[in-house]
Amino acid sequence: MTTTRWSVPVQLLLLASLGAMAGMLIGELWTVAATADQPLLWWAGRASGLVAYGALWLSMLFGLAISSKGAGGLLPKKLMMDLHQQWTLSAVVAAVVHVLTIVLHAESHISAWAIVVPFASARLTGAVALGTIALFGLVTVSASSWLRTYIPYQAWRSIHALAFGTMLLALGHAVTAGTDAGLPGIEVLYVLTTAVLVGAIVTRVALAMSTSGGRSTA
Repeated sequence: MTTTRWSVPVQLLLLASLGAMAGMLIGELWTVAATADQPLLWWAGRASGLVAYGALWLSMLFGLAISSKGAGGLLPKKLMMDLHQQWTLSAVVAAVVHVLTIVLHAESHISAWAIVVPFASARLTGAVALGTIALFGLVTVSASSWLRTYIPYQAWRSIHALAFGTMLLALGHAVTAGTDAGLPGIEVLYVLTTAVLVGAIVTRVALAMSTSGGRSTA
């Protein structure tokens, strides 16, 4: 079995892109925070939401890389698996913090009931529902990973496929409900992360098709 090793310039470009996005994100939040008069709890809710989104994005990238032979030379597979699991856990923790801080912040007008029941929120009904369903999906996918040894492989794969829908719902929630969604830097962040993820998915599918095609003609 042959693998395609990503060249050093490509790896450096990926690292530079991640660094640029992180710097842009921090810069935007710092600028807004310097001129705003809002409680710390509200800032914690906004920050934890962005962290949850970023962690879920990274978890999906490493998950795709694990099953993609074309990324085999980027990092050892065990390390990619560890990073995938750690970023998934980080996404769950950040999402829980996000929910708690938003519910505890009285001015958000988002109740605990609205977090549990989709479309139950009187404010930002659809946007909050997207976040609620995304949270359910994240917890379900994460639980399936931790209980993988007890779940049939095909069932596990079907449950794990929910991650794509979860990411899409999380993006929809971030864009429609996020206070920072209108900031130029945040908009660029969402566009770039979506483009990279779509590119990774297309690459993964193309590699899978080429591999299956090669086996069928062998």
